[in-house]
Amino acid sequence: MKRTSGLCKNSRYRSLEDLQKDSVELCLTYCGYEECDPGYRFGPNLRKSYVLHFVKSGKGILEIGKKKYNISAGEMFFIPVNQEAWYQADEKDPWTYMWIGFVGYKSNECIMNAGFSIKNPVRKVECADEISQYINEMLDAHQLSFGDELKRNGLLMCLFSSLVSDFKKQSPGALLPLPYPGSVYVKHAVEYISQNYNKRIKINELADYIGVNRSYLTSSFKKTVGCSPQEYLVNLRMDKARSLLTKTDLPINAVASAVGYSDQLAFSKIFKQYYGLSPKAYREQGEELIIFTQKGEYEGRI
Repeated sequence: MKRTSGLCKNSRYRSLEDLQKDSVELCLTYCGYEECDPGYRFGPNLRKSYVLHFVKSGKGILEIGKKKYNISAGEMFFIPVNQEAWYQADEKDPWTYMWIGFVGYKSNECIMNAGFSIKNPVRKVECADEISQYINEMLDAHQLSFGDELKRNGLLMCLFSSLVSDFKKQSPGALLPLPYPGSVYVKHAVEYISQNYNKRIKINELADYIGVNRSYLTSSFKKTVGCSPQEYLVNLRMDKARSLLTKTDLPINAVASAVGYSDQLAFSKIFKQYYGLSPKAYREQGEELIIFTQKGEYEGRI
């Protein structure tokens, strides 16, 4: 089927070609939808943009890097820049697919985080409805106007956000490049702990909330703060508890609850490990209390 520049539309084929490339980060260069004829083949050729195809129905074959891949509905395939490839619809069950072409210095980062690479150019996606919706909306935003250009590029970012989240769910242990230094994640973790120390906090949930795995957060914490996130949380809770015991008349169980412990006995046990005295005895000592570390070493007077 012959392709043309600009907007092309009929019942079986829609495309936008030769779009503007003003965004240096990530920019849509073309997109489309096609119900292919049996055996329809495209390529081989070299592309100047990164390309992703999403197969809505049917099946076909991709050949890239001298390897062939059998692809069916619900899968996506990636074609890198300047990589010769061809693909062909099945003779009996030809595919219907959608595609996007894009450029920008964040393109490779987006592709990697979405689960594609030159070695692994094909993968199943579970966010099929979202992918279809975003590409259809790109095709609807066909005017070569500043407003539609912003919309198309915004939809491209939304599409990659869905793909990245989808890949993370499918491959939770995958090692992906992180966009920020470890100290940035630690800073956000410290802020979260400081605001929520009185609530139930699990470190793996904290790591997921920030967007990294637990082991990375823990190693970054140790490098930046000098202790693990769990140790930092307990240190903060004990310091807050000590302050409440000396400055308020709250009952011990209320102090425990205020610093995140629903079990008063567990709170008292940890408190004694830190300061060498039970919460009750600590309060009774008042201003002359001598503080001990977990090792029992003298630190000073309040």
